[in-house]
Amino acid sequence: MKIFSRTEPRTDLWTETHPRFGQIHYARKPKLKRMHLQVIPFQGVMVSFPGRSSPASVQNFVEGKTEWISKALQRSKQIEERSLAFFPTIKSLEEKTVRDGLSTRIEQLATVHGFEYNTLSFRNQRSRWGSCSARNNISLNKNLFHLPDDLRDYVLLHELAHTREKNHSRQFWRILYDILGQAETVKRRQKLREFEYLFYPPHA
Repeated sequence: MKIFSRTEPRTDLWTETHPRFGQIHYARKPKLKRMHLQVIPFQGVMVSFPGRSSPASVQNFVEGKTEWISKALQRSKQIEERSLAFFPTIKSLEEKTVRDGLSTRIEQLATVHGFEYNTLSFRNQRSRWGSCSARNNISLNKNLFHLPDDLRDYVLLHELAHTREKNHSRQFWRILYDILGQAETVKRRQKLREFEYLFYPPHA
């Protein structure tokens, strides 16, 4: 496999064909300090590397990660299959319905458990269900709306807990344990992995 053609590509983004994995997308990023590898559903294998990396070093990096890539591609395929099976089955929801539903529920949970937050916003994040800023501004992934009720509540409580503890310290988890119990907290956290496909609508 050749990472570069005989003359280096004129663009900082290009695609090469790997004999085992098919297309791999490469990105030369001068500000990177080390090479980075991702497998993204519906996009494939993505390799980013510092601008001064040699072709040999990039190729060695990829070949040294073949087992990881293989496993990641298998998981990516499962995510794609679940996404393709799920999203065509749901009706197109008005954004107001999603926002109102999530807004109402987080307000209910905040009131019941004594949390206070500042603003609430909504995004289409690809790797997070939600986030809480230093000023207690909470941002929620719109696809939370499609989670089962217990998992949706777990995410909302998780972000509300960050209004008191900004990191994932022992004190942070104690907040959730006091509300849900330790076993239930762990169970719901693990269960969320089964719904990772919600980050990847087929035509997003």
